[in-house]
Amino acid sequence: MQRRSTSAEISPMSIGITSVYQPIVTLDGRAVVGYEALVRTCGDGPPIPPPELLGVARAQGVTADFDWRCRLSALLGAVESGYPDQLALFVNAEPIALDAPPPRDYLAILADAARLSVIVEITERDLMGDPAGLLRAAEHARNLGWRVAIDDVGADSSSLALIPLLRPDVIKLDMTLVQGRSSNETAAIVAAVAAEAERTGALVLAEGIETEQHESCARAMGAVLGQGYLYGAPDVLPDFGEVLKPVHSLDLDGTVTVRAPVAVTPYGLTHSLGARRHADSTLLDAIENSLLHSAYGTGSSTVVLATVSASTGLTPAREAIFEDLAARTALMAVFDSHAAPPAPSFRTVVVGADEPLALERSIVIVAPMSSVALIAVERGTAEDGTPMYDYRLTYDRHVVLDAATVLLRRIPARSAA
Repeated sequence: MQRRSTSAEISPMSIGITSVYQPIVTLDGRAVVGYEALVRTCGDGPPIPPPELLGVARAQGVTADFDWRCRLSALLGAVESGYPDQLALFVNAEPIALDAPPPRDYLAILADAARLSVIVEITERDLMGDPAGLLRAAEHARNLGWRVAIDDVGADSSSLALIPLLRPDVIKLDMTLVQGRSSNETAAIVAAVAAEAERTGALVLAEGIETEQHESCARAMGAVLGQGYLYGAPDVLPDFGEVLKPVHSLDLDGTVTVRAPVAVTPYGLTHSLGARRHADSTLLDAIENSLLHSAYGTGSSTVVLATVSASTGLTPAREAIFEDLAARTALMAVFDSHAAPPAPSFRTVVVGADEPLALERSIVIVAPMSSVALIAVERGTAEDGTPMYDYRLTYDRHVVLDAATVLLRRIPARSAA
């Protein structure tokens, strides 16, 4: 019996890897429209599960290099097989790797693979860890000409929170949804995914389909694509030169990850909404309280972002609400030019006192089924010294998502320590 290597003995950058490919089909007719590339180890010794390899790569600080190596293996295998341009090629990626440039040695392979219809699958298990890096990863993937899919939707609450922010082309339902029993949580996931697919034209793909019953369940959940052993196990690619069946392509609408310029503040995005309103801090406090309390009922897939103006600062009452929401939502972040409270449970981002953002106060709430933003900017004081603001309240999802994107880009990666 071969001895299994310990983690300390594994070198992710030197161990032999290859790719196998699992078909992805239309649920209506089971026509093959693409394949997902899955990494496997090869060479001497027993196989090592990909999650274990990735864990070792993280521990050794080579996640980006190893992840690019896996992705290039998938692309090279497709190029060598004569992969048809019309078929989608799904490849997995860690956000930290997409946020890093590909190694120079791989540029030639990337050039050869430029004709392929690549869809990169992003999974993020810790939205709060590095939301800015996550947005950059999707943006960099699209700069390479690739489409974006969100993987494992339904596996945890953060996956649903990602959907509106990353604007995916494909939404992949986690296999537990089609293989498990329906529940209230399943219903909420299905409803949120259906709403996003209707709004954006994203395609819904169900993973883990192994039986006719699983396929029927996937259809009921709104999936139009399927993947699983019912349609084929991961294997080497066919010789496409000998394939006589017509090739089917995915009908994907163009999507944009980020529309908002980097330098814009949330208030700068609201000018298209028409005339601004005027209010003192008392009215804004009341509106903010109403919006924040509405976030209590939107579930753990909600993102809440707040900016604190230089005049008012963070009051104890508002801090208590933020602390509470941090435990209930996927992400609660506060942008403030004042000193942060000691050890808050919500994420804090320092804003320079001379920055335009320091003059703004806003509440931006992004939930799977709804979105809203109250965005205001300081406009002096009333005769009694009360701060006055120009503000806009909007439920326009595009404006809200762009405002959220502008703020999320400012959140630094959380230290691994």
